[in-house]
Amino acid sequence: RTSSHAMSRRRVSELAKLALGTRASACGVAPSLARTTPLAPRSAPGVVAHRASTSRTPSRGFAADASQGPPKPHPDGMPRFPEVSVPGALRAADYVGTGAFAMTGSLLAASAGMDAFGCTVIGTITAVGGGTIRDVLLGQGRRAFWMEEQEYLWIAAGVALATFFGWERAKTTFGFKDDDYWIEALDALGVGAFCVIGAQNGIRAGVPVIAQVLCGVMTATFGGAVRDVFVGRPTRILHSYADIYATAAAGGALAYIAARTVGMPPALRIISGVGAGIGIRVAADTYDIRLPVYASAPARQKAAEKGDKRWS
Repeated sequence: RTSSHAMSRRRVSELAKLALGTRASACGVAPSLARTTPLAPRSAPGVVAHRASTSRTPSRGFAADASQGPPKPHPDGMPRFPEVSVPGALRAADYVGTGAFAMTGSLLAASAGMDAFGCTVIGTITAVGGGTIRDVLLGQGRRAFWMEEQEYLWIAAGVALATFFGWERAKTTFGFKDDDYWIEALDALGVGAFCVIGAQNGIRAGVPVIAQVLCGVMTATFGGAVRDVFVGRPTRILHSYADIYATAAAGGALAYIAARTVGMPPALRIISGVGAGIGIRVAADTYDIRLPVYASAPARQKAAEKGDKRWS
């Protein structure tokens, strides 16, 4: 009986080994490793995938990012801040033009009897309103440029507020006048810079040429148009009581686009566009160039009532 029990135990052991080896072979594991290989701890699939991806991808630190340098601006764009280059100078001119527009907008609001807050708001709208309208119309999920580049808000609001509180004192101390030529010169610089920057935005957005020109005109003039509505005076770019303004912006934008079309490098494009915008604006101010009004006595009388001295 003892021998039969021993044979039975050996038989059961052999059958167990045979069954274990068969099961291990079916699972793709060598029978010799079926008992000796420990089971790996189970984890969530997402964790395993994350670990696998992080182990295979080398980490990038700040030094690796910094070694590549700042991203290069688009050929039809500007660097993030002013620098010693033509596109960098365009950024600086953009800052100067923003301050000039804010100053003139604040002065006009003050002459309309607005308070400090009103003058600050109108000055800011004059400076950044055109670019804001441009960005909204271009769409494609774009936000107004000053939401990313907040320095424009600080420049516009700061200059407008400083003008409100300090202009009369500056007139007394330094002999400034509301119609000083340097104010017109800064305004002309703003028109030249804004029309080119607007055209660049249209080009980068991929809109047709006519829309690129309109982007330049909007950027340079629509802030002033909104200003005129708020202060209750005839919109300057639509009436002849002042010399041409939107025409200068259109000329500068067209010059930039034409220079780009003939293959000029970015620096020469910018010089051509800004130079054309400034040149037309200065010529209009110097020689009192205005667009014609409708050739009827009532139309000319209305123009004269709004300040067109040609018919007064």
